[in-house]
Amino acid sequence: MNFNDPTTWIDYDKDQQVSYRANILKSLIPSDVRTILDVGCGSGVVTNKLAADYDVNAMDISEAALERVECPKLCASITSIPFGDKSFDLVNCNEVLEHLNDEDLDRGASELLRTANRYILISVPHREQLNRYHCRCAKCGSVSHPYGHLQSFTEERLGSLFSKCFHLKRRLIYGPLHRDMPLLLLNYRQQVLNQWFSPQKGYLCPQCQSAIFESAQNLQTKLINGLNRLLTKPRPYWLIALFVRKG
Repeated sequence: MNFNDPTTWIDYDKDQQVSYRANILKSLIPSDVRTILDVGCGSGVVTNKLAADYDVNAMDISEAALERVECPKLCASITSIPFGDKSFDLVNCNEVLEHLNDEDLDRGASELLRTANRYILISVPHREQLNRYHCRCAKCGSVSHPYGHLQSFTEERLGSLFSKCFHLKRRLIYGPLHRDMPLLLLNYRQQVLNQWFSPQKGYLCPQCQSAIFESAQNLQTKLINGLNRLLTKPRPYWLIALFVRKG
């Protein structure tokens, strides 16, 4: 996913999942919140809904995404937030942390802790099985995650990022249902049968820019996928957590 490509943000919420998430987020915001910083706001699907009821500032690393944001905004990174300590009642960070490498994740969490006066509201995929979504380029063979996810979060791991100054007040696991796959089945399906995750149209291999990915479909892959449906239960995809400053 190329966040700097303007076409990425056209019909970004065509399935209305982000709008649904925005309504859930709003329901978790405490009544004493007046000011919000939305970190990694993307095209503003969530931000613009928040701005209808709160004093919101938005920031993102993509100038293309920010063009669609309808409140005060600036281009900046979560690793260096250009606001003072405890500047906002609540800092919102929605579907961002999973895109960060380990170093940036630590720096980003520190910046959220620094700029939030009372609350931090976080949304991430819940226990994402990262390799379940790996795709492999049919041209050069490189493997990538089409959504750029580098981190997987449990409730405990997410809480550990903020436990020094904040404690968990509320959490909600919800959203569209999806299935994991036992590692043995997943490896066999990918490495032997060559059925990898099929990325959305427009995704290009980060190494060679090819748009062709290995996603074989045959009787064996259908049997593997059917067996997985028997062995696993679907579970909600998202985790939202509201943290409150200690003391």
